[in-house]
Parts: sequence; structure tokens; C-alpha cells
Amino acid sequence: MTALPAKLGPAKQDLTKLEAMLQVERDRIAETDAWRKEQEELIRNDEEGLKKAKAKVQMARTPKDFAAANREVDNKRKAISEREEELLKVIEAMDKTRADVEAHETDVNALREQLTTEEEKINTKVAELETEASKYTAGRDEIANKIEKALLARYEHILGWRGIAVAPVVSGTCQGCHMAVPPQLNNILARGETIETCPRCQRLLFRQDWFEKQVGAASDADAS
Repeated sequence: MTALPAKLGPAKQDLTKLEAMLQVERDRIAETDAWRKEQEELIRNDEEGLKKAKAKVQMARTPKDFAAANREVDNKRKAISEREEELLKVIEAMDKTRADVEAHETDVNALREQLTTEEEKINTKVAELETEASKYTAGRDEIANKIEKALLARYEHILGWRGIAVAPVVSGTCQGCHMAVPPQLNNILARGETIETCPRCQRLLFRQDWFEKQVGAASDADAS
């Protein structure tokens, strides 16, 4: 139930990064678009200035005024031409950037849809596992209340640390860490009178053969 949702972690991180990068591209387009509008407004102002400069040429009465007005016209035309040329380059770059953003948006949407589908499948599976787990945990609290608190706390600690708190011993080997237990400890476990732990992994131990014998005896008692 924990591992399945965790599998989506890397993909979710990738999606977050891609969304952030996509937002940066969108912001850059918005800033460039604002700059484009400013430049277009400046061009309009220059064109108005050009009209006025041309009017000055027509109204010039002296060679000096005529020359000054012509210089002003040339300067205005040059400024407009340079601004329009720069604006054209930016517009072409913006068109390419917009195309890239659209492609990235398609990729991000595809990944988002894939994650949504996978998450729905995982949620369904987790719900099934929760239902299954509830069958095994039914009555657990009632049983736990019958166990000595110190032992229960010890069990919960090992469970949180190791994931599995109790391990059988088969043929003298702890099935939790697959290491041989000392012969003396194996003999103590055979009596089933005390709670012992594995010297290596610290899990609570029981002899598998002793446990099966107890279960068999209980079954015989119930049958009789």
C-alpha cells in the first residue's frame, strides 16, 4: 500500500519540473509580447514624428531649415527601419518559441494524463489491498490488549524498524536475516517457554516445528 503510490514519485517530480519549465517559457513569451507592443507604439510615434518632419521640409523657407528638416526625416526613417527590423526578428523568434511551447504543452498534458490513469489504477489496487489487509487486522486491537505492554511496544518498534517483527527459525536458521542462530538459543526456542530475539536482526523468534506442533495440537483439541 505504501510502495505502489511511491512508484509514481519520480514521474510526479518530472511533471512538476516540466510544468515549471513550461511556465518559464510562457512568462518569457508574455514579457516579449509586452515588449513587442511597446515597440509597435514607439514605431507609431516615430511615424507621427516622420509626418511632422516631412511637413517641416515643405514649410522650410531657408536652406538651413530645409537641410535640418531633411536630416530629421532621415533620422526618423532610419529609427523606424531599425526598430521594424528588430521587431521582425523578435516576432519570428516568438513564433518559434510559441511552437515549442505548444509541443511542450502536448508532452506535459500527455504525461499528466498518463499519471492520472496510473494513479487511478494504483488507488483501485490500494483500496483492494486495504480491504484485504482489514481481514488480517480484524480483532488485532482485542488481541493486542491481552499482550504485555512492554512486549507489544518492543514488537511495534521492531516492526517499524525491520518491516517484519517476527521470524521463524527453520533448521537452526533465522528466516528473517537467514543467519544461523546459536545452538543454545535454538534449544531454548524448542521449548517455546520464553520470548527470544535473533542476535543479528533483533526480530522475535519462534521455532517453526514447535509452532506447527502447537497448531496441530489445537486442531486435534477442537476436533475432539
